[in-house]
Amino acid sequence: MSKTQWISMEVTENHRETPSLFNLKIVPVLEETRFDFQAGQCVKILSAGRESYFAMASEPEAAPWVEFLLKDQAGSVAHELCQLKAGEHLKISLPFGKGFPIERFKRKDILLIGIGSGLSPLRSVLKSVLRRDQQFGKISLLYGARTLEAIPYRSEFDLWAKKVNLQIAISQTDNLKWTGFRGRVTQLIPKLFLRPSETIVCVCGTETMEEEVTNLLERAGISKENILLNH
Repeated sequence: MSKTQWISMEVTENHRETPSLFNLKIVPVLEETRFDFQAGQCVKILSAGRESYFAMASEPEAAPWVEFLLKDQAGSVAHELCQLKAGEHLKISLPFGKGFPIERFKRKDILLIGIGSGLSPLRSVLKSVLRRDQQFGKISLLYGARTLEAIPYRSEFDLWAKKVNLQIAISQTDNLKWTGFRGRVTQLIPKLFLRPSETIVCVCGTETMEEEVTNLLERAGISKENILLNH
C-alpha cells in the first residue's frame, strides 16, 4: 500500500450551519500548492493524529479554497474538526474516488438526490454546473432532512430555488411554518416527470437510502449506468 501524501491546509472559516452540521473552509498553506479534484471525490483529513474520510462540498472551480460539510458527532474526527478555529492547520490527502463525471452530463437532465450531510458532494456538483448551466438540460435537486432546522446552506437553498427544480422533504416536523412536503425524500421520486433516456442521477445518503433510490429510479426507466454514486 502506498504511503499517503499529505497537503498542509489552513482553516479560513469554520461555522455552524445547523445544530449538528458545520461548514469548514480551508486553503493550502503554501500558495503555490495546487489541489485539483472532481466533484464528488473524497479526501482523508488528518487532525490531532487521527484521520477520516470526507467528500468536498465546494465546487472544483472554487480552488484554492475547499469546503467540507461536517457532521458533529461526539468522539469522531469530524467533531475535532468542528472545533478548529481560523488560522489553525490540518492535513488532507490527495483526492480519490470516482466522483461524478460532470463532462458526461452535458446536454442531459441532471437529478441530484441526497439526505443530511450527503448534500456535501451534491453541492459540489450543483455549484459547478450552475457556473455553466446552459450546457445542461433540466437540473433538479431532491433533498431530505428530518427537520427544517436541519437544513444547511439555507441562503444557498433560497438561491437554488430560483435556478433549479428544488424539492425538499421534511420527515419529522411539527413546525407550522413548513408548508412543503412532509415525508421521506424517496416519496418524491414517483412524483417526478422524468425523461429516462436523457437523465443522469447523482445520489448520496445512507446505504439503505441509496439502494431504495436506485430501485425506484430503475422502475422509472432510468438505467443503472446513469444512476451514479460517489463511492
